[in-house]
Amino acid sequence: MDRRRLLASLGLVALPGCSALDESGTEAGTTGATNTPTSETTSKPTATPTAESTTTAEPPASIADANISFHVETLRGATSDHPAEIEIGVTNEGRPRDLNFIGSAPLSSELVGDGPEQAELLLAPHDRHDAAIIDENGDHEGTVVPDSREGHCWNRIDIPYSPPNSGFQITLDRDETFTNTYSLLVNSLDGCIPSGEYTFESEFRIPATDVQFTWEFSLAYPVTV
Repeated sequence: MDRRRLLASLGLVALPGCSALDESGTEAGTTGATNTPTSETTSKPTATPTAESTTTAEPPASIADANISFHVETLRGATSDHPAEIEIGVTNEGRPRDLNFIGSAPLSSELVGDGPEQAELLLAPHDRHDAAIIDENGDHEGTVVPDSREGHCWNRIDIPYSPPNSGFQITLDRDETFTNTYSLLVNSLDGCIPSGEYTFESEFRIPATDVQFTWEFSLAYPVTV
């Protein structure tokens, strides 16, 4: 339909060069005023320089201050078929960060706890990471956890060990936990150790702040669920 006829049927008059509807769809005025074009000026946005902070975060004074926590959980007790097992985990409760351990994580080498009468209890990691094995019995097999026990106790065969310069690094996001499972073994080729409390120490480093911490925990042996 012709635009003029359509406007006439609606009772509107179309003036030359004018429209009855503006761009937004509302009625536009039909006065004889002329629009005077205005010149638009544009300016480039300017960035205001901000001074960079020269302050550096103080290194954490403790493990808790670093928002790091550890847990030790008993998985199963020893039977005639298998040694006792525990889980050790480290959780980062702060900003993402790297943690450096010695040989394996989250328990650094040497993996041995001291108990009564100078007895020693070994925690053999299921994931050794960068930890080495000392072939103590000379069979060239590098086995730490035996398939069966002789007598009433589970004894290690070879020794998991790493020198202090053998590092293993993990990266943890906020609220992320890293765990490893450990078999509890008497730290000798034969014999048993007395019941009692065995204390372990482990070192780790936070490379971003170049600080090192030692954390410790105790296990009651024999372990029961």
